Amino acid sequence: MSIEKKYQKLDDIDHILKRSGMYVGSIKLNTSDQWILDNNKFIKRQITYNPAFIKIFDEILINSIDESKRSSKLNIIKIEVNKDYISIRDNGGIEVIKHKEYNEWIPEMIFSNLKAGSNFDDSKDRVGAGTNGVGSVLTNVFSKKFIVSTCDGKKSFYQEFSNNMRDRKVPIIKTSKINHTEIKYTPDYEKFGIEVLNDDHLRIIEKRVYDIAACNSKLKIYFNGSLVDISSFDNYIKLYTDSYIIDSNKEKNWIIGISDSDNGFQQVSFVNSIETYDGGTHVDYILNQIIVYVKEFMIKKHKIDLKPSEIKNHIFLFLNSTVINPSFSSQTKEKLITESKAFGIQFELTEKFKKDILKSEIINRILDWNSKKLEANDAKLTRELNKSLSKIKVDKLIDAKGKIRTKCVLGIYEGDCLHEDTLVRVLRNGDMINIPISKIDLGDLVITHNNTFQEVSALTRKIEYKNIIKTKLGDIISSNKHQFFVYDIEKNEFYFEKLSNIDKSKHKLVKNQLCFMDALLEIESINNNNLILKSGESLIISYDHKMCVYNKKDDKFEMVDFLKLNINDYLIVNTFGIS
Repeated sequence: MSIEKKYQKLDDIDHILKRSGMYVGSIKLNTSDQWILDNNKFIKRQITYNPAFIKIFDEILINSIDESKRSSKLNIIKIEVNKDYISIRDNGGIEVIKHKEYNEWIPEMIFSNLKAGSNFDDSKDRVGAGTNGVGSVLTNVFSKKFIVSTCDGKKSFYQEFSNNMRDRKVPIIKTSKINHTEIKYTPDYEKFGIEVLNDDHLRIIEKRVYDIAACNSKLKIYFNGSLVDISSFDNYIKLYTDSYIIDSNKEKNWIIGISDSDNGFQQVSFVNSIETYDGGTHVDYILNQIIVYVKEFMIKKHKIDLKPSEIKNHIFLFLNSTVINPSFSSQTKEKLITESKAFGIQFELTEKFKKDILKSEIINRILDWNSKKLEANDAKLTRELNKSLSKIKVDKLIDAKGKIRTKCVLGIYEGDCLHEDTLVRVLRNGDMINIPISKIDLGDLVITHNNTFQEVSALTRKIEYKNIIKTKLGDIISSNKHQFFVYDIEKNEFYFEKLSNIDKSKHKLVKNQLCFMDALLEIESINNNNLILKSGESLIISYDHKMCVYNKKDDKFEMVDFLKLNINDYLIVNTFGIS
């Protein structure tokens, strides 16, 4: 190989096109699950798209966003995307003057020179996304045609570039008073491995426009002629989920929303309107505050010590943040690397927000997951014990009370201690019957306080650590160790509580399946504000009243607005007070 072939010197355009990954990220088609808009809701769908193609669109859009933060006059952005061109127009305007040092019109200088722009003064606090002065030029390089049109209220500027910015026409300067900046470009689709703008790429661009609208509620943003109807980050979160809680600082430059996740940890985050697809230090900053608080609550309330990852996996985090002079892991800006102490804006979760977390579905999901984990661990331990038992040589055994020891087994049972007259719901020979506990037979299946069927293996009249609960319906004799399902009127929560810990000032007993036969009442019909039960009761309920219900669909107890009740999904929880 000759020296000339071995060592090459590329100009800026050739270097960008040959080493695209350094500038715009991957130019290969990527197939993955992405959020896209479908019937005014974001859903995850498998999309095949070119990340670099979206990046060059984003570079121009972010230019307008950054300018809106420098100029209050810029408040409208119009995006048009079709198979022939992509256009981004705002009502701002770039100064149409010549730079004295470089003898070049400012718009031409900005859009055709790498490392040119207004973001290089690091002594000033920047809340924009542009940092390196290469963004918009990359779009020009990856376009067959690129048009710059702008007006500063005095002069207008118009210039056409083509052939990946290698060719340009002489700028046209005129007198004009209509402020605007419009970038109109035709992508070089061949460079991205695609033939033409398809639906998948259009969907990703549409989602990005909605992102921008969510992060910049003061701007009017139009997409293909229609106003994007998002007036706040709150409205944006509603496109993902109906169940969430939200928090923000007074200036609204940090807004946090969280919801429960059934698909591991998920996050949708932004820094200065840039989507940080891979998260970063801003996500960790908020997430750590949430995890520390939930972890302390779980230890104190439920005696469960969870790993941070075990809490994180149940969270869907939404974050719109502002960081002064942000730093990213690469030019593609998918991950923030600025240390939290250098954010320039500190944010602490409010006490109300933290308390709302404890009432959210996130906690229920964590508790459900932990229960399943314990069950899995028990099953694993049992398997391991069974394997090890076959290898153990037992030297001495205490004889069982039977002549034939091989027919004897050792039974260890967990029992429920209740008064002999307590009515219990039993499954016997396929029939569900309600009988006093004294009439239970061995082999009956009982619904326990854990809502599982267990076979009755032994009966005894002895109640250890006996105690009495006095209620309006009569006394309940039980063991101190027995857990009753209760409704906490202070916390507005359902949970199991040992008898010894029950507080009559805040607890109501739920007529659960183990102890009482009329635990859950079926709804016959709902007529206006008249709730008619199959038990024969008819209740007049205020429209703004909340009901204690069992959600059959989600298998959980909760409080539901009366107007949201329906016959198919809910059973009314029967509670009674402690005297």
